[in-house]
Amino acid sequence: MNALVRQQGVAIITALLIVAIATTVSVSISTRLQLDVRRTGNMIAGEQAYLYALAAENWSMRILETDRENNEIDHLGENWAIELPPIPVEGGYIKGKLTDLQSCFNLNTLSEDSPDNPVARTRLERLLRNLKIDQGLVQAIIDWIDADLQTTIPDGAEDAYYMNLERPYRAANGPILSSSEMRLIRGFDDPRIYQILFPHICAFGIPAPININTATEEVLRSLAEDISLSDVANIIKQRSEEAFNSIEEFTKFNELGSAITGTESLSINTEYFMLTVESTIGQIRLFTHSVIHRNNEGTTRVIARSQGVY
Repeated sequence: MNALVRQQGVAIITALLIVAIATTVSVSISTRLQLDVRRTGNMIAGEQAYLYALAAENWSMRILETDRENNEIDHLGENWAIELPPIPVEGGYIKGKLTDLQSCFNLNTLSEDSPDNPVARTRLERLLRNLKIDQGLVQAIIDWIDADLQTTIPDGAEDAYYMNLERPYRAANGPILSSSEMRLIRGFDDPRIYQILFPHICAFGIPAPININTATEEVLRSLAEDISLSDVANIIKQRSEEAFNSIEEFTKFNELGSAITGTESLSINTEYFMLTVESTIGQIRLFTHSVIHRNNEGTTRVIARSQGVY
């Protein structure tokens, strides 16, 4: 009798173990299935968000082409400069903004190959000074862009400096691909400095003049030594009422001509734009950044694109 009871006990324990194992396997399979379903859903949402971003890109290009058909001047009162509210789409929303890349200081104009090199350096030094940032940091930017490994004294930095950091890396020794790359350059790793400078700088590989109808206040102020804050305020007030139709008209305004040098690096229209799109589908939020070039004939094309998912 005791042997039979023991056998029954073993059978019960064995059955319980089998049930426990089966339950564990079932839970594991169910969890993995849920993860696979969630992963697949996120992939589909990501692809959908990307397609919406491409649609916004095409739409923006058409707006820019239509704008060039209607006028030759670009200013902040035009349709392309208006930021639209979020647009509902299936599963979420999409919103975007076009900005003028020629409204800011293009860091790559500091390149030795750029015809604006001397003027550009003076303007950037002036921009930094006006923002109460050490002008000597311009040397570090130039060393980051130039092709050689010779450190500019006293404030430049090449591989010898960067390779001795706690997390070493090398200088780019080429064009800056994004303004965020500035955070790698000596002196600009201070978030405070970068945040102050960020609204007034940009980076794209092709030298392009500054559009005086869209330039930021500080960029306008950096155009000449004698431009005061009141001059800048008057310029912005004037262009908001009626955009400047020529560089000559701009230089004659408040007698700015005698103060501004390098007028050949100024313009009243724009060729390069940045489109920033935020596409939110379900739990996926996708940010895309597209650099759009529009030539004199009004034809547009995307010359650079980047993206990130958050």
